[in-house]
Amino acid sequence: MKEQANFFERIKQTLPNYQNLAQSVADTLGISTNEAYKKIRGTSLLNIKQITKLSDGFGVSFQYQPSQLPTVTFNYVSHSDQAEHMTEYLKEMLATMKQIQKSKQKHITVTSDDVPIFHFFKYPTLTAFKLFYWANNPRIQQFDLDKLPKNILEIALELHQVYLEIPSTEIWAKDTIHGTIEQIRYSFEAGLIANKTEAIAMVEQLRYCLTDISMYAIGSKKTIDAAHSFNWYHCDVLGGITYLVDLEQSMLCYNRFNTYNYLKTEDQAFCRQTKDWIKGLINKSMAFSGQGEKHRNKYLYQAFAECDKLIDEINKA
Repeated sequence: MKEQANFFERIKQTLPNYQNLAQSVADTLGISTNEAYKKIRGTSLLNIKQITKLSDGFGVSFQYQPSQLPTVTFNYVSHSDQAEHMTEYLKEMLATMKQIQKSKQKHITVTSDDVPIFHFFKYPTLTAFKLFYWANNPRIQQFDLDKLPKNILEIALELHQVYLEIPSTEIWAKDTIHGTIEQIRYSFEAGLIANKTEAIAMVEQLRYCLTDISMYAIGSKKTIDAAHSFNWYHCDVLGGITYLVDLEQSMLCYNRFNTYNYLKTEDQAFCRQTKDWIKGLINKSMAFSGQGEKHRNKYLYQAFAECDKLIDEINKA
């Protein structure tokens, strides 16, 4: 059964190299390793209860699509704007990223009109502001760094580190940087940020964040390990915020909406179509990493000038 074979292949990709697939399946289902091998080879079919156990145990969904229906199944988890739920949101994201990190082959491609969120997570005040802005909670009238649970910042920092260790390609739009600048400007002018020092810290941390990304681009890698590659492109027009995860035998696609929520699918036809769309974007894009120094510096110079302008506005207010 093709669907069963694909299911076990995706489970295998979640396991570290030292962990045996058959033994892991046997332990999860409470069956012998001999029977587990039969399931993996497809000579013995899984029942609904076993599919559920494996899906829950390894965090991998079983996919079946009737051939006559061209449909795509997406997973969606709704999060409220309360702090404890935001913490759970980040924990789920961290678990997913660690699962990707464990895969033998992996690559994340991002198309975004906002700076990919993982870059922000190194900086506490900027992280706290983005979470505050995303939540858009009418019960919280002003930004207050002290009210953010400390464990959120710890989870965010770990997310940042995991992202650094996963090879990635990012395609930014013309206004990708300016979205965060305008969010800070609006929040300060509207009185949502009452503390000038904190407002300036947000902008300064955005500058540091962009400097980090520039350094990744110069070396085409995010750490000293060449395996943690980084490719950066600029495209004038993007169609949305998309994260495409390439694994050894499959792909995952995340489409962000409603600020920080996302729809996830493992539908391979949809993922392949998304990958083709991204290839088309790259063909129309300008490379910032590696030898793209002239265009990268011009882009960053304009961004730094906008940051300086906002800091000056805040100081004069």
